[in-house]
Amino acid sequence: MPIPNSCPVTRTYQELTRHRSWSWPYHVSVSRKKLVLTVTLGVVGALALIAWSPWSGLHFIGDGRFSDGGFFSYPRYVLTFPDMPLYESGERRFHFQGLPNEEMTLLLYVKGSSGSEEERSRLTKLPTSIEAVLTDSHGKEVCKATGRPADSNEDGIWVLMSGADAAYWHWQCNHVQIRSKESYNLLIRAVSAAQSDQKVVVTPILKGGGLELP
Repeated sequence: MPIPNSCPVTRTYQELTRHRSWSWPYHVSVSRKKLVLTVTLGVVGALALIAWSPWSGLHFIGDGRFSDGGFFSYPRYVLTFPDMPLYESGERRFHFQGLPNEEMTLLLYVKGSSGSEEERSRLTKLPTSIEAVLTDSHGKEVCKATGRPADSNEDGIWVLMSGADAAYWHWQCNHVQIRSKESYNLLIRAVSAAQSDQKVVVTPILKGGGLELP
């Protein structure tokens, strides 16, 4: 004999069934939101870890000393090569690979610089012609800078930076794109240096990357 709908047992069963049918979409929705939130947090955390973690020194191979100043430093990545005299004609060749994917600038820092006006006048009048050529593993020129030291920013000029640390830079080797999986050769040559009586020695440095704050 069928149980009437008015039976307490029947009403209880119907209410439980109805409640379960309502609760399923809610639980599915909550589970999906949790999944999306978890994935989003995981991606953000991974990106933050990549940004904060230092570029492993194991990646870099070659001449010079590589350093990573950290996420908030600018420039962040610095590759320092052995010193080179500008008072005698000659050249230096450096080979390296494994730098981060960044735009980098070649600078020639003057050793023992005082930053004085008298020194600046002397450093911008050197008779030495400086040539720097950066090539990749295929022999392609990444940048080529040739010229003499001076104050003005023109083609054929190595500009002397202002500040306590005197350094030369050339617009043709400024913000050059470097690839982490590529190897490079850097040639720096001093020509007609014998005419100079100034005992100037420079430290070639590649700099780039980092967070430039306003």
